[in-house]
Amino acid sequence: MNVIFGDTIDKIFFRESLKILFFVSFLIFSLDLLLNFVKELEDLNSNYSFLEILQYIFYISLSRLCEILPLCAVISAILTFGFLNDSGELIAAQILGKSIIINVINILKPIIIFLIVTLLCFEFVTPKLEILAKNIKFKDQETTIQSEWLQKNNVLANYSFQDNSGSNIKLYFLNEDKRLKSIIEAKSFEIKEEKWELNDAYDLIINKNYSEFYWEEGPNVGINEDLGIKELPLSQVYKILTQTGPEREKKKISYEFWKKLLEPLSAVSIIILSIALSILFFEKNKNLERLLFGSLMAFGFNLILKILGNIAIINNISPGLAILIPSLIVGLFGLKLLKT
Repeated sequence: MNVIFGDTIDKIFFRESLKILFFVSFLIFSLDLLLNFVKELEDLNSNYSFLEILQYIFYISLSRLCEILPLCAVISAILTFGFLNDSGELIAAQILGKSIIINVINILKPIIIFLIVTLLCFEFVTPKLEILAKNIKFKDQETTIQSEWLQKNNVLANYSFQDNSGSNIKLYFLNEDKRLKSIIEAKSFEIKEEKWELNDAYDLIINKNYSEFYWEEGPNVGINEDLGIKELPLSQVYKILTQTGPEREKKKISYEFWKKLLEPLSAVSIIILSIALSILFFEKNKNLERLLFGSLMAFGFNLILKILGNIAIINNISPGLAILIPSLIVGLFGLKLLKT
């Protein structure tokens, strides 16, 4: 355990960081839940009762906590550093041979642990809770048959889904010159593990019937999902990413995947830079200024990553690199400032 928590001074820094992280998270989380509760009250009716609103808020609460934790982490880290500096504990630690970087690492330890826990929650817990919440809020809504389009290599698919069954499908097969080669239609179809099976299919070009027709390249994930890309587990998003056809759509999904996966790194990087800048800009007993500064740094960096992600999507650049490289640059620049 000493490898993680270190000596007595390291443990003091760890506990202080953990305490302030809980406090900041509780305040922001409470405000977020209150805003969501007020928003849900607008939908209060005979089919969506007050009790069901409370249940809905309860089920989405963990997901919202995981989403706001990076913001809470940035604010709490800067406040922790400020409190330790104001109390003289930071100076005492430096006198005892603890470098500023070691002290920052001790502040980061509980933050990193909880950021990793949020990734695990996004993968194993929050998707199930989101489905429960959706079933409560939209339980009485009539399911409508919607026509969807899908492209995979040289095939365009138009189909409908209702109650987990596929219907009214048309497959447009194109040759290498992107000219129409054949059109296969069927009233119903099933998604198998590695292909789509069309029942009683018919080729409109050559007027040929098929008792069974298989689309070998048909994706088996991302079809008729109960949740959106942002709510799905990372493993499911990755599977969808590997089977998505159009390059632009693949880049959009890739951005959401890497943004969530690299969020701990991005948060730690902006924390390091924020602490380094706070040393330069703020004197003792400036905790309100640190609070505002931390919020601006967190929101600002998140906005920059969104802009860079959109630029990467438009210009056919890897969205993962658009998130990873700025995060590394920001973190390394912060470390350099801390050493000086």
